[in-house]
Amino acid sequence: MANEMESLLEYAVNTGSSELIITEGAAPAVRLAGKVCAVPDAPAIPFGTLAEFLGALEGESGSMIAGPWQDMRWRVRYFREALGNGAVFRPLLNECPDFQSLGVPPVLENLLGYSSGLVLFAGPACSGKTTTATAYVGALCESKILRASFLDKAKELPVKQGNSLILEDSVGGVPEKIEQAVRSGVDVLWMGDFDGSFLIPMLRAAEAGALVVCNVTAGNSAGALDALLAAAKPEDKALARTMLASVLKAIVVQRLLPGAAEGSGAVPAWEVLFNSQNIATCVRSGDHFKLPSVIAASAADGMMLMDDSLAELVRSGYVAREDAEKYVANPSRFA
Repeated sequence: MANEMESLLEYAVNTGSSELIITEGAAPAVRLAGKVCAVPDAPAIPFGTLAEFLGALEGESGSMIAGPWQDMRWRVRYFREALGNGAVFRPLLNECPDFQSLGVPPVLENLLGYSSGLVLFAGPACSGKTTTATAYVGALCESKILRASFLDKAKELPVKQGNSLILEDSVGGVPEKIEQAVRSGVDVLWMGDFDGSFLIPMLRAAEAGALVVCNVTAGNSAGALDALLAAAKPEDKALARTMLASVLKAIVVQRLLPGAAEGSGAVPAWEVLFNSQNIATCVRSGDHFKLPSVIAASAADGMMLMDDSLAELVRSGYVAREDAEKYVANPSRFA
């Protein structure tokens, strides 16, 4: 069974897939340029394969960094189903790419000038947001000598550190580590995937003068703010809104679509929000539904709506219209 799993991992690497999806009792699949595709001619995965390949699996679900297989590390998210186990294998880069090499919109160069506040990177699963956020933190650390604290639990990608000084060996949980970092005068806090238990400490750190960078799973800017504020306790929601409206610097939403040309791989589409007086008013009042209108009206300030990015990709021939239409909020943008 180990040889069969190795062959499937090799297939995922050779095809450039972002994930290998294994469910015992069913045929394997891969996620390629955002689409889930069956592995050609692959039989159903026998029951017990994952336990034999990965070893004992603790709990009903979990995540681990495993390998190397195919000369790569892999993030494995596993889960138990009624008849057997399932797992999603994601290949991890051995080195984080440069921020500028990721094809980010030129306006995102402005993010490198921030020295405090909160920068959010958002997107659905397998959208590349972790790579982009990690590359951004690395670009910050390489641009000057900073004091940084990396609290990313997953540690999927190594952060390029340059000559910056990294705070090590802090103790306690994440909220305690954030507090220690702020007391130590840290310049950059890299949080990784958002966890609701550190919402208020994270906002307080940004308020105290640190640049806080975090990932959140969401399809647009409004969803990213909703995800953050949903984690606040009822008694903290008003405080969280006020703090967020004050410290938010930018939200970068990324989505990957299959390229229109054969063999072109995945193409990124973007939404970019920079905080402004109008944005802060929407955040403070909770009127997130107004954000698309504010973003669309602020294109001259560098903001970009996901619909406009999708429409431009279709007009330029990089993405097929039928693929972009799955994610557009206002189809008239394609007119």
